[in-house]
Amino acid sequence: MTQLSTNFSLKELTKSSTATRKGINNSPHTEQTVNLTHLAINVLQRVRDHHGSTTISSGLRVLELNRAIGSSDTSQHVKGEAADMECPGVDNLELAKWMVENLDFDQLILEGYEEGDTNSGWIHVSYKADGSNRKKVMTATFPNGKAKYANGLPA
Repeated sequence: MTQLSTNFSLKELTKSSTATRKGINNSPHTEQTVNLTHLAINVLQRVRDHHGSTTISSGLRVLELNRAIGSSDTSQHVKGEAADMECPGVDNLELAKWMVENLDFDQLILEGYEEGDTNSGWIHVSYKADGSNRKKVMTATFPNGKAKYANGLPA
């Protein structure tokens, strides 16, 4: 098993039930693997070291898989630069705030979070290996099933 960081494996960041169901090969090429390694070391591992157990619900999505789930061709998941994650038992808003204060990243999007429901939502986080990280912070809600983005995090 290829380890990308102390606690994150390539398998964990490429696993996809949709890819398995649809017979899509979600194996990364070299550049995607390099990007996943930087994401794992600089963001995911640091979250795990501080908060404990960290669950990845989506990492790399090759273009065919990304299209199969209806996501944009420009998604950073396609480049291996992004993961959707959460830490069981940690409120996602509090986790997002900690990440903003303590980590370098390109984008952090608190998605599907409902105030007062500590188990709601997840965090999309991306990291660019070339260091051109924007530290852009957003919140995504899904009224009528369609993503609506706002800058920043809820108060």
